[in-house]
Parts: sequence; structure tokens; C-alpha cells
Amino acid sequence: MTVGQSIRGYRKKLGLTQAQLGARCGITAGAVSSYENGVTVPRRGVVEKLARALGVAPDRLTEVPDLSAAGEPPSGDGPLYDGVLALLKQLYGPVEGRVVVGENGARRRYYVVGDFVVHDSDVAAIVRWAKASISPVAQYMRRAREVAFDDSGNEYQSPAEAERLNAG
Repeated sequence: MTVGQSIRGYRKKLGLTQAQLGARCGITAGAVSSYENGVTVPRRGVVEKLARALGVAPDRLTEVPDLSAAGEPPSGDGPLYDGVLALLKQLYGPVEGRVVVGENGARRRYYVVGDFVVHDSDVAAIVRWAKASISPVAQYMRRAREVAFDDSGNEYQSPAEAERLNAG
């Protein structure tokens, strides 16, 4: 939810018009409209006035939800996305997820990985690369390692592999 959506939600919950809320804060109805529609983002001082007028803490208007709590990461590739983050952690150290909120209230997830930054779009690109690469790798592994397993899970050569080795 953007700052503007929060303002609109609390305003409507109190049954106030934009003009009434603006009057309580010393700003115009047009400014309230601009904030609610994401055209502009109120400065901290205005957020404090709006929060006071709406009877909420300023952080309630500006808090950023945990995007991972929504069920799926922004890329929509949950397990693969999480796997990329786990690999980055293993290779480079702690991975700290953060969200930056733009002036229009838009949110963008990024990660601080060791001493560099990885954007959500970078992780999504790695996921796309992995999806495109895994099929040829799996096919190679099937051809190169033609083995089978018996009912007990013991490995043995498949008939095709045994024939190939005996022919050579």
C-alpha cells in the first residue's frame, strides 16, 4: 500500500472529504488529492500533520510492508528465487533484503549482499538464466551418466551404458 493509499483509507474511515482533511492540516484539498493519487509524496512534516489529523502514528501512513510476507517474492518464482538468494548467501555472506520507496510511493526490493547490491530484477534475471540453462545441463548429465537404480536404491549401469562400454 502506498502512502497515498494509506492516507485515503484512513480519511475515508473517518468519513472526511479531502477538503476537510486539508483544512485540519493547513493544506489544500488539491494537495491531499495529489498525495492520495500518488502524483506527489508528502514531506515528513506534512505526513506528521496528516497523521495527527487522522489520529494515527506517522509510521502507519509510511510503513512499508514485508514483501516476502505476501507469499511469493516479487519475481513469482518462489523456490528458485529463494535458491538464488541462498546461493548468494553461501558464496558472499549475509544477504539483507530491503525495500526502497520512491517519491511516488512505488516500492522496489533490493538486497545488500556482502559489499554489493543486487536488485530484484537481477535475481529474476538469474532465475530466468537458470531455467534456460538447466534443461541442456540435465540432458548432458543423462547422456553422460546413464546409470540406473535397483529397488533398493543401489546404482548400477543401465543396459545401454553397459553396451556402450563393452563396445569400446
